[in-house]
Amino acid sequence: MRKSSAVPRTGQGALTIARESQAIAFSLQVSAAPGGRRIGKGSLTGEPEAMRQAFRAGDARLTLDDGTEHLIAIVAHTEGDGTAYFELR
Repeated sequence: MRKSSAVPRTGQGALTIARESQAIAFSLQVSAAPGGRRIGKGSLTGEPEAMRQAFRAGDARLTLDDGTEHLIAIVAHTEGDGTAYFELR
């Protein structure tokens, strides 16, 4: 039986790296994992330099438009592009 894919949550938020916050747009998809854990992944869109810094730092804090915060790991970014991809920690 195939799981139906959930609709990603999108909005405006903030990305914090080394105590500096940048305004970003996000797309986040969260699902349940065995043992009651939640797993998630998504994308961030912002200034290309901010996305580059996030990728180089590796870890960051994503604050959603409702104030919810998530620790994330930036897993992919193309130099010069304003989009980065992440997974929830």
